[in-house]
Amino acid sequence: MSSSASELVVRSHVARDLLQNAALFKTDKLVVWEYVSNGLQYVDPGTNPVVEVYLDSKKKRIVVEDNGRGMDWPGLQNFFVMHGENLDRREGKPGRGRFGTGKSAAFGIADLLRVTTVRDGYRHKVELTRQGVEKMGEGFEIPVRVLESQKPTDAENGTIIEIENIHLASLDQAGIVHYIERHLAHWPKNCSVFVNKYECEYSDPPVSYEKRFRPEPPMQEKLGDVFLTIKVSKVPLDPELRGVSIYADGVWHETTLAGSEGREMSQYLFGDIDVPSLDDDKSPISPFDLSRSMRLNPNNQLVQAIYAFVGRAIE
Repeated sequence: MSSSASELVVRSHVARDLLQNAALFKTDKLVVWEYVSNGLQYVDPGTNPVVEVYLDSKKKRIVVEDNGRGMDWPGLQNFFVMHGENLDRREGKPGRGRFGTGKSAAFGIADLLRVTTVRDGYRHKVELTRQGVEKMGEGFEIPVRVLESQKPTDAENGTIIEIENIHLASLDQAGIVHYIERHLAHWPKNCSVFVNKYECEYSDPPVSYEKRFRPEPPMQEKLGDVFLTIKVSKVPLDPELRGVSIYADGVWHETTLAGSEGREMSQYLFGDIDVPSLDDDKSPISPFDLSRSMRLNPNNQLVQAIYAFVGRAIE
């Protein structure tokens, strides 16, 4: 028997992998936010991020346009690597990009993804279709159609995402706006997002008072030198705003009442805690998954410690 015949290796069906990851993005809200958040995160230094979203239910089309830093050709190549290494994360910069699956989001609801991006005076335009993905056999790379490459332009840096042939009966503009505004609560205030020219805005609830908590040993050894802030709102909060928002190096991962859901006065409590060690956790059971559920893994020991600390403080 030849050595190749006796070898056992792990292989991936690239097309199936892409479409299975796309299935995680089941709604227009999830898809739009995936590309909006990229536009907010990947910007040149000193740039206030601005993202404009255009929804056209009649034409079954979504456009997301940003003033981010754009992508050069190597950056665009990396964008289309499933589970590819996030270049910012490799350089030690925190961010959302962890699993390299977001480029598949469009195919959760549509048949075509077109990307036009400008970086340092050059424009690139490419597109990928569901039909092109589905016809590829096991283990084959999926060709991306190149419409423009290295074309000189006077345009500013930025990226335009076009999503076409959408399968949804209609696009939920009000729901998309609400979803974006909920997430903007956890982003720097210099971000601007418009949906069909409507500016999405988030305002902090009026606060009656707040308290800060610091873990004591041995909890501090697990969480690090962190602070938990809990605020008491003057008015009842919407359910999705109640609880403590858990961050890792400024990136939001979950908001939880840590067991106090439904208890008296819990509808007035909100706050935040940033635990940088979450981002560096190398446990066999990861604190994160790729589902975009905005929930941490309760089976991870560090997450369990955070829940315990937050729960006691809330009580």
